[in-house]
This record gives sequence, C-alpha cells and structure tokens, in this order.
Amino acid sequence: MSLKLSATDYRKGASSRLEDARRLRDKDRWVGATYMAGRATESMLRSLLLWRTGQLDVGHDLRKLLKRARSPDMLATDEHRLDLLLNRIAGIWHNNLRYCGDEDFRRYLKDRKKDRGIKGDFVEYHAKRVVEARSEERRVG
Repeated sequence: MSLKLSATDYRKGASSRLEDARRLRDKDRWVGATYMAGRATESMLRSLLLWRTGQLDVGHDLRKLLKRARSPDMLATDEHRLDLLLNRIAGIWHNNLRYCGDEDFRRYLKDRKKDRGIKGDFVEYHAKRVVEARSEERRVG
C-alpha cells in the first residue's frame, strides 16, 4: 500500500515534526530533537516543491530540495535568510540520525569538528540551534 501525500499533507507533517522536535528538545533528547527538526525541514521543502512544480523529489538532501523548490518570486532578502537557516540545519542534520544513539551523535559532531569553539555541551548547543533554525525557517519560507 502506498501513502500518497499532497503539499498540504507535507506542510501539516512539517508542523507536527517541528512540535515533536521542540518536545524532544525540552526533554534534553538532543539526537531526536535534531532528527525531527531536520524531518520538519525536509517535509516543508517537499511541500513547497510539490506545490510549486507538481513533482516530488526523492532523497534527503536538504540543499538540493531547497534549490528545486525555490520560487522565482522570492525576495532576495528572504532567500538569503532561508539559505542561512537551511545551511545551519543541513550542516548538522542527516537522515541516518534516526539510527544514532547519543554517543554516536556526539562522535558524528566531533568528526565534523562541530565541537570546536563551543562552551558547554556542544551536542546540546547544536541540537538547540537546529530546532531554533527550523522554527525561524517556518516564518521565512
């Protein structure tokens, strides 16, 4: 059985995943919060892509999805701000985070040198920034 989703379904799903991300963040569940915020972003981009082009892209590359979903009438300032927010998310998020435990996520961030220059827990820092960026992106996109 296949689940066929509309642009509206993806948008609603994005809102639900963002709420999941916030709840996980509030419970200090950093991996889950990051994963859900990335999923919320992916869902929103899929919604835009489906709405604007009638096509749906497969894959989980957030930057590629944004490039395909861009609107020609988007204001340059909004486009730049959306790029910055999306890059913050895409620099941390990966679809395979759904399989990661806390220590795997910590190692993943360290391997990407995301522990550098951060005072305190760098995992918490980045998870919160991803959830906040997704919340901001919601207002821009």
